[in-house]
Parts: sequence; structure tokens; C-alpha cells
Amino acid sequence: MTDVEVEILWPSALPSRPAEEGQDLLRAAGVDTTCMLLPTRRGAADVVLVLVTTGALEPFLRTLFRKFAEEAHAALKKFTQRLLKPAAEGQPAPRGLVFEMPTGGRVTFTPDLPEQAYKQAVDLDARDGRWAWDSRNTMWIPK
Repeated sequence: MTDVEVEILWPSALPSRPAEEGQDLLRAAGVDTTCMLLPTRRGAADVVLVLVTTGALEPFLRTLFRKFAEEAHAALKKFTQRLLKPAAEGQPAPRGLVFEMPTGGRVTFTPDLPEQAYKQAVDLDARDGRWAWDSRNTMWIPK
């Protein structure tokens, strides 16, 4: 995989420390990463958007997160939880993290996902559609 670029679009209404830590984590793995603060709009968006330049989520996740850990899903979980945690006790945290590919695929991660969701996400072919975790069926489904 070559020339992976990531943009983290972080709501400016939230403390930026988790976004900076996520950016540092990706840069340490050799991924060209930019973190930008989104202005607060009406109804204050509290979802983080991660734009990925690769066409499919699976190769990106597999390549990127293998650099962080033996098991890609464990590193994916660590990365998403780092972005989804409050910067400090009592401070707000994002409600979700959305990975978006140029092909239109979007995968939404929330703070309460089980281990199985991360394991399945690494192999998810999310080229198109909007994917969300279905806890009742314990699988990713297109919305």
C-alpha cells in the first residue's frame, strides 16, 4: 500500500488532545496525517470524521494497524478509543468516529463496540455504503 494519507476532522467544541494523540500515533507509523479542527455549527457536531485516501477500508486497516500491534483489530480498537475518550475527566468526548473512503464507504465506530466488532472491521469490505455495528446480530451492516 502506498501513499496513505489520513485527515482527522475534529469538532472544535471538544478538547483537542485526543485528536493530537491520534495524529501522533499515525505519524509514528509513517502515515501522512493532518488533524483539522471543524468550526462549531448549529447543533454542535460531536462526531469525528477520519478521511482515508485509500479505496477500501480493509487494506488500510490491515496495513496501518499491523504497524502498531501483532493483531490489527487490537490496534484499531486502541486508536479509536484514543480518539473517543474524553481529554480529561468531566470533559465531553465524541459520540462516534467515522472512517470515510473516497469511494463513498463510511464505517462508524462508537465507544461501546465489543471486541468482535473490531475483529470484523479489519476484514470489512466497505467500499460503498454506510456501515454500522448491529449489536443484535453481532455484525456490521450497511445502512
